[in-house]
Amino acid sequence: MTTYSWTNPVSGDWNTGTLWTPGTVPNATADVTIDALDTTGAYKVTISAGESEVINSLTLNATNNLSGTNSIPYTGAQFEMDGTLAFASGSAGTIDGSLQSYVISNSGTFVNVGTFAPFLQATGNVLFTGTNGFYVENWLQSLGTVTVDTKSIGEITGATSTVVAGVTVAANTMFDGIYDATGADSVVNLGGAMEGLKVNIATLEGPPAYPTGWAELIMNGPNAQINEWNGTAYVGLETTLKEIGAAGTLDLLTMRDYTTTNTLTVDARGMLNLQAGTITTAGLDINGGVVQGVGTIANTVTNDGTLMVLAGTAGAVMNLTGSLIGTGIVEFDHDLKNGGTLNPTSGTLDVAGVSAGQTIMMNGSDTLVLNTPSAFAGSISASAGDHIILQGVTATSAVDNNGTLFVSDGTTSVATLKLSGTYTNDSFTTNGSIITVGTASAASNFTITDTTTGVTTTTAGTPYTGPVAGITSEYVTATSDSLNITATSPNSFIHTGSGTDAIDVSKVNGTNVLDGSTGSNFLVGGTGFDTFFLDDRGATADTFSTVVNFHAGDNATVWGVTTADFKLNTYDNQGAAGYTGLDFSFTAAGKPNANLVLTGYTTADLTNGALTVTYGTTATVGSTPGSTYMLIHHN
Repeated sequence: MTTYSWTNPVSGDWNTGTLWTPGTVPNATADVTIDALDTTGAYKVTISAGESEVINSLTLNATNNLSGTNSIPYTGAQFEMDGTLAFASGSAGTIDGSLQSYVISNSGTFVNVGTFAPFLQATGNVLFTGTNGFYVENWLQSLGTVTVDTKSIGEITGATSTVVAGVTVAANTMFDGIYDATGADSVVNLGGAMEGLKVNIATLEGPPAYPTGWAELIMNGPNAQINEWNGTAYVGLETTLKEIGAAGTLDLLTMRDYTTTNTLTVDARGMLNLQAGTITTAGLDINGGVVQGVGTIANTVTNDGTLMVLAGTAGAVMNLTGSLIGTGIVEFDHDLKNGGTLNPTSGTLDVAGVSAGQTIMMNGSDTLVLNTPSAFAGSISASAGDHIILQGVTATSAVDNNGTLFVSDGTTSVATLKLSGTYTNDSFTTNGSIITVGTASAASNFTITDTTTGVTTTTAGTPYTGPVAGITSEYVTATSDSLNITATSPNSFIHTGSGTDAIDVSKVNGTNVLDGSTGSNFLVGGTGFDTFFLDDRGATADTFSTVVNFHAGDNATVWGVTTADFKLNTYDNQGAAGYTGLDFSFTAAGKPNANLVLTGYTTADLTNGALTVTYGTTATVGSTPGSTYMLIHHN
């Protein structure tokens, strides 16, 4: 094989031999690299319509210009393939690169592609075909019609179970990659008559061999479609999909309706993300997972996970026309797909019957519409500025009595609502059918056991006023006692002192910050998006902290370390029994050692795209200098 490289950061046609090293156009034995360094702007290499090229492999932005693919504006190499690109017989058919490397195709044809790693944006009619097993390592976006008519699709198993890296994957499962149909009439066709591949996706989940990975299907547009070849025709994904498993996401966006005769189950760490029209299923079962967004769900919802009302635009509503049952939590305004960030648009939830197991946690300036107040048996945790609308009734008073809100029209009772939290009677005012919530008294958000003294207490903490979006309450202490702190409500900031502490937010969702400060600590995250802090600034003794439940979207920050002052080593299988994992070990002459263990991870996660490590320094504020840090981000 011969390596061919694009030598200058200039745009040009693939067939311009002078732009290649060794001075000729790549041939069928060529391993092609497009990676010329450019610091001023993006450049593009083009295979024009009507051209046909055969090579052995293609790599984009591998070394020289990798950083350019992450920059804003983008300065990496782009590849536009509007003709035909084929891979020689017997080759792996690899198109390599990062998620940020940008490939464009307008009605192009790719033959014998195996692994496709960059981001692809396709317009017109784009075809992938051939006998290699096609595998989208990152993201394939169709703005027109993309057809993957290949012998196999590597991240979709067939009619029988298979084993991937020693793990059995259920039959008819998609377990990696992002397939995205974006646009009013965009289409992704999977399988086809050319190679005879049938596709029948029943389960969408993350890759079993890489617990930190994910798989995603996106239908973004009222007629956007992901189709499967059933042997005689293309049928919609709705005909087969039954389960969104761990690290799987289905996005239904821009008023996309979804109709299926199947029950759709969303498991723990799975997500159904909606900016949708009407969702009609045989039943929607939130089995530990997340359903977030807005749209109409026209059937029973069993919520044993999190239902998040997340309005993308003013006036958007989550409308549940069937019953809401189960023992889960309903929250508002925090985008769990994007790190739990607070959405500035207040949410509206419109519900019919609600079972006793549901807790609805409003976030301020949100609206809860009870279409049948007499059928509401859940509990409400409301905040100042929230509105509760009782359809079909008129109310002149709303009085809290031991956690029950008695709503009356004159002397006639019209509704009784269970409250979660502590309120005063002047927290509620009425205007016709609308109950407006004033300032609620603080609830007990934290349970603290001082293991030094043996005393257990509860506290509401204090309102959070810091910079992290989505946090509502905080508990901060500088004690040298050792503490076990458990959050009993979501969206908390917890900071402990120099003792040997345990901070646990695993029983709540939302956005949380776990700051163990100095000392050795045990930090347990939840199912939301959390940030973990370890402080090595001015430490007087060795520290060894463990992080549990670290997952996609989470961050861990070690304060006070730089590459100049500390040597970093990483080790596998370190830590306490049952909680071993990837150990970040910081050592420096004359300074205490610091160790941070991410439970369940290995050094391989530093190179397989799961974890990203960066260093930095916070800005100086007034006379207070900035602080150095190392950040570990779960991608």
